[in-house]
Order: sequence, then structure tokens, then C-alpha cells
Amino acid sequence: MPIIDLVALALAAAPAVADSPEAAVAAIYAPYSRPARETAAWDYPIFTRQTADLIAHWRRVTPQDEVDALSDGDWLCLCQDFDEGAFKATVLSRRDARGGTLVAVRLDLGGGTKREAQLVLKREGGAWKLDDLYAAPDFPNGLKQKLQETILEESIP
Repeated sequence: MPIIDLVALALAAAPAVADSPEAAVAAIYAPYSRPARETAAWDYPIFTRQTADLIAHWRRVTPQDEVDALSDGDWLCLCQDFDEGAFKATVLSRRDARGGTLVAVRLDLGGGTKREAQLVLKREGGAWKLDDLYAAPDFPNGLKQKLQETILEESIP
């Protein structure tokens, strides 16, 4: 599969419903190329129902005045800081996987900083939604696994 420039694809993608995994990835990362993002990644309406339920559970058990293993950085860019003028997400590959579509993405945060991630997308409610995210060192076993671990840690008195 050829490498696709997601910034160009994002301009053509409808923000609410993406008709392909590549368009969904473009929509997920489009806010990173705009100034003044005030919404945390976990508040985006991009997650499957199962993942959104895990996020809601995590939010209920996490102390509001403390930083935990999931709230100290941005899940999607795998960073704390990036240059919105230089940010670029590029699809490296796409393949069908058990339970969804696995999309490998390279993120250019600007200033020579790059990250790579594997996104598991599922078709749900007529749109492609993010079900899981794998990236070392942040989520080597997936975002959903990290959510479950953090919920357990926060739930133990």
C-alpha cells in the first residue's frame, strides 16, 4: 500500500463519518494541525463503544487533582508537546486483523521528533472508530489494557 499524506486526506474527509480507515485516521489527527486544541484526546468522540466505556470508567475512578499513568500526556500523538504547524500523520500500512483493521501510522511532531503507532479501527454505527492503540513505550499492550490496569490501580484503596 502506498504511503498516504493524511493532511491532504483530512481536508477531503467528512469530520463525522469517515468512509475508510485512512479517512478515519486523517480525521483523528486533523485537530493536531490546528492551533488552540483544548480538548483532551480521551474526550474526542472517536472511540468504539467498548473503549469509550473503559475511558468513562477510568474517569470515574481517577482523582481529579492528580496525574496518573494515563493523564500525563496525549494518547493519540504519544506526546506532551508538538508543533501544530509541522504536525503530520502518515499511514504506513493497513491490513485486516481479527476484530478490525490495523493501521500503522507515523507521526511527525515537528522538530525532527517522530512516533509510530498501530491503530485498531472498527466499523461501528456507520463510522470507523478507534478501538485500540499500540505504541511503545506508552501502550505496548494497547490502550485498552493500560486503561484496565490503571482502573485497577485507582480502584484499590
